[in-house]
This record gives sequence, C-alpha cells and structure tokens, in this order.
Amino acid sequence: MEKNIFKAYDIRGIYPDELNEKDAYVIGRSIAEYFDDDKIIVGYDARPSSIPLFENLKDGIIDSGKDVLNIGLVTTPMVSFVVGITGYPGVMITASHNPKEYNGFKIIGKDVLSIGFEFGLKDIMELALKGVFKKKGKGKVEDGDFFDEYVRFLKSNLNIKNRLKIVIDAFNGSTPLVLERLLKEIPLDFLRLNFDIDGNYPKHPPNPLQKDNLKEISDVIKNGDYDFGVCFDGDGDRCVFIDENGELVSPDLITAFLAREIDVKGEYVLVDVRTSRDVWNEIIKLGGKPKRVQVGHAYARRKLKKLNGVLGGELAGHYYFRSMFYADSGILAFVHFLNYFSEICGNKRFSEIVKELKRYHSTGEINFHTEKKDEIIEEVRNNFKDGDISELDGLTIEYENWWFNIRKSNTEPLLRLIVEAEDEKILNEKTELIKKIINFFG
Repeated sequence: MEKNIFKAYDIRGIYPDELNEKDAYVIGRSIAEYFDDDKIIVGYDARPSSIPLFENLKDGIIDSGKDVLNIGLVTTPMVSFVVGITGYPGVMITASHNPKEYNGFKIIGKDVLSIGFEFGLKDIMELALKGVFKKKGKGKVEDGDFFDEYVRFLKSNLNIKNRLKIVIDAFNGSTPLVLERLLKEIPLDFLRLNFDIDGNYPKHPPNPLQKDNLKEISDVIKNGDYDFGVCFDGDGDRCVFIDENGELVSPDLITAFLAREIDVKGEYVLVDVRTSRDVWNEIIKLGGKPKRVQVGHAYARRKLKKLNGVLGGELAGHYYFRSMFYADSGILAFVHFLNYFSEICGNKRFSEIVKELKRYHSTGEINFHTEKKDEIIEEVRNNFKDGDISELDGLTIEYENWWFNIRKSNTEPLLRLIVEAEDEKILNEKTELIKKIINFFG
C-alpha cells in the first residue's frame, strides 16, 4: 500500500496503480478497528472503480465483525446526513472533483466530523500499513435508502418567493439522484445540463472551479434569458454559481448572500483565510460574528461545531450549515441561494448584487509549482513584517488597504497566493512584489 494515498483530508489516489481492491480491503479492516461502533455506513459515487472498491472495503469491514449499512450510489452530503440521523460513522467512496482515474475514501465520524490526518486518519493509516488485525466474527450487510428523508430535509429549508429561470449543470455526477426528487417540488423553470450520471465524466473532469469546465453552461446562459446557473462537482459537496452574463461568481462571495438569507444576527459565520474582506464586512453589517478558519472540511466542520456557528463558506465552493450537522452540502447551499435570489430577483440581476457587494479587487488564487515552499514563505514574511501577521493557515499579512495569504496546498504540490486590495493599482503593485520574491527561488 502506498503511504502517500493518505492525504490531509481523506484517502485518495489513482486507481488501480496507487489505490486498488486489496488496499480497499485493508482500509476497510483498519476503519472497522479504528471505530468502536458496531455498524458503518458506506456510500459511493459513480466512478467505474467505486463498485469494486466498495465490495472490498465492505468485505474488510464485515470480516472485522462490524456490520455495513450500504446506502449505495449517493452524494457525499447524503453520507454526512445519514451519519447525523443514525449516529453511526460513515465512508464515502469518491475522489470528489478529481478526474475519473482517481478514487478514494472520505471518512466521517459518528459526530459528523471529517476524519482528517490530524483527527484520526493518521491512526487509520498506521493500522493499514501494519496490516495486523484482530480476529472477530463475521458482520452482515444491509441496504438502506435515505433519499426521501434527505429530500424532506432539503424541502424544509425552501422558501421561494418568485419563479426563477435557471440552468443546472450536474457535471455527470451523482447529484441528479437528489436534484430530480427535489426539483419536481420547486416552482422553477430550469434547464438540465449533464444530468446523465456517468463516472467516466465524458465532457470534462467534475471540477467546477476549472474555468474550461464552465464553458458549456456559460454559453447556454449567454444565449438565453436566465437568472443564473449553478454547477455541482462529482460528489455534490461543492457548488459554484454563474451570473446572468455567464460569468463565474467567486464562491467566497456566495457566503455573504447566504448570510443575508439565513439569520446570522449574533451568530458565528466561518470563512476561510482566503475569503474576501467584502464578505467579512457584510457579515458584520448583518450582525453576525465572522471567524476565520483553516482551509479544508476537516477543519471547517470542527470549528463550526465548536462555535455552534450557523454557516460557513470557503473559496473552494464548500458551504457548511448547522442545520446539516455542521457538514457541507452543495444542494443545501443552492436551496438557500434560491430563497435569497427569488426574493430580490424582480429588482436586481445577479451581476448587480455582486457589483454592489464588491469593494475590493482580488487576484483570485494563483498557484506556483515550487519545491521551496518554506523558504519562500519565510522570505515573504521578512519582506512584509510591518503588517498584521497571522499564521492560522500559511501566512496572512494585513494592511489597511490591502492584504494577502500565501500557503502550501494540502492536496497538491503547490504554493497558493491570493492578494486583495482597495484598488487595482495597489493590487497590481503588491502582487508583483510578492511574485518577484517567489520567482527568485525558481
């Protein structure tokens, strides 16, 4: 078994070269030994490799004397939801937004918190690499269908005031299993794109943050009279929104609109270290209490639960909700945005509310391939040590009219930079200064 398949937030690798059926069996044994519970929920996405990985993961669990509750082809948020209502830990077989060649396991504790490397995944890895397991009796497998309960929960959050015309791109992922049940209950005019569930992802990888993957929905919106568009990633835990002009709206800004729809007065609202000051300021304006958190669902869920926060949002398009056991759900974010936009749609277009919110100019996240991440971060720190410094996640340095964050990716061999400023002149000037430092190291 390859040690490097154990990542910061989950287990992930190329199938079958890095992650195969034998590995899945051992991981199943390891997960079963790690949890004290007598039953483990398992779901999977639409990738062709998900079924063989499920069969072997399941065998590993039941050979450890634990039972498996098989909820079948689902979304990752559905696994979180079922964990929340049953009190059993769960595993989702998915590689989320990665290309079809990848697969993996997202592990969720019975408290609906992600088992990341700092929070138990390291222990599971050590059990798997050791490969010595206790002999126990044989567990059993039962099938469960929780779609009706999940859709009822989603519907309970609906409060649509006016009919909207939208485009929904499912990216050939598993969200249509939920969306088709939900949409027939909603007064919407909508166009489906890529609702055929196909884990080979024939159009493009199921990553809505890659601009090339948004061309189809963007073109459709530009050539039609739509209020907005929404795209979901392969396993449904992320979504991104497209305005009426076919332009991507930065996902961190959506957190501000969700905060307008959800009552955040006196409540904590989580934002990651890359989130715009515009969002921070809007939360304060609404009477909420913004709080920064490290990037990644393993951190966000824990922090939101610790604070009993009502809402959380990330630049990557993850949105977390107290009502969802502090877990993220792309479809629940879509529901809340529908509520918000249906109320204001008669007066303003999507691009107009974005323009009104935005006061700062941003580079967006810029990626740099480098082997000298630590040296670069230290040199950047030395060059901007007169600012307000935070090391919550990487290095954040703030000034009165601009700020930046530079951090190492937890999932890829990259250094990530985001810069934001009150005007474009300052933005360009400061961004070039930081780039010059990075490029010096090659």
